[in-house]
Amino acid sequence: MKGNPEERAIALGEYVAETGSTVRSAAKQFGISKSTVHKDIPKIAGTFYSKSTIFLLGGVPA
Repeated sequence: MKGNPEERAIALGEYVAETGSTVRSAAKQFGISKSTVHKDIPKIAGTFYSKSTIFLLGGVPA
């Protein structure tokens, strides 16, 4: 999935949150580089907040 970076970032965030995948497997699934995953996730990190996805915010579960 290339195309619109904002849409891709949301799709990536949903995919990682739902599957718990690694950056490497998410990149492979979306046909993008690991660098692109690292670049896109922070764009939408605040959108996905729960105990299982707190790592997206750079925090530590309570």
